[in-house]
Amino acid sequence: QRTITQRYTEEAVKFISANRKNPFFLYLAHTMPHTPLFAGEKFIGTSKRGLYGDVVNEIDWSVGEIISTIEELGLDEKTLFVLTSDNGPWLSMLENGGSAGLLREGKGTTWEGGMRVPAIFWWPGVISSKVVSDIGSTLDILPTVAGFVGADLPPDHILDGYDLGPILLGRQPSPRKGMYFYRRQELYAVRKGPFKAHFVTSDAFAN
Repeated sequence: QRTITQRYTEEAVKFISANRKNPFFLYLAHTMPHTPLFAGEKFIGTSKRGLYGDVVNEIDWSVGEIISTIEELGLDEKTLFVLTSDNGPWLSMLENGGSAGLLREGKGTTWEGGMRVPAIFWWPGVISSKVVSDIGSTLDILPTVAGFVGADLPPDHILDGYDLGPILLGRQPSPRKGMYFYRRQELYAVRKGPFKAHFVTSDAFAN
């Protein structure tokens, strides 16, 4: 497992290179920094944050390799790159579980520390560099990409996502005004604008 991040990266680079002349979609979900943690030999001891920091350093390297490949192949102005996470830190893993900073709680909760994660959208020549604080969701990625490429969404499916293209292009605020926070099939909380109602609260996942 010490080579898994490296191997993911190598396969991603191969895929991009092989499809340089075709439209492509690449979904890369790194196993790290989920526990148990493993970092490549070159990254052991590279961070003051211990093994967790070493793992994050290697993921940072991985992102750099993929971006460099896109740029070297001249695909940067044709490619939308999205970087985000699925949940907050696994607090019961202590130093190996990450940190939500000033946000409350972590993975398994519907507090901000469990659900609120950063996202980066990179598309040179299309999306300008800026900080966007409006609310968004991974549910919005499908309709956003469909909007950019002019693809029709399935008329026989109800989608929970919104097209974030207008806010990413700086034209108007996010169309998403609220968020429903579920834990499995149960609604725990609802956010609307600056307000959030909690109906059920719980601690983070213990294991």
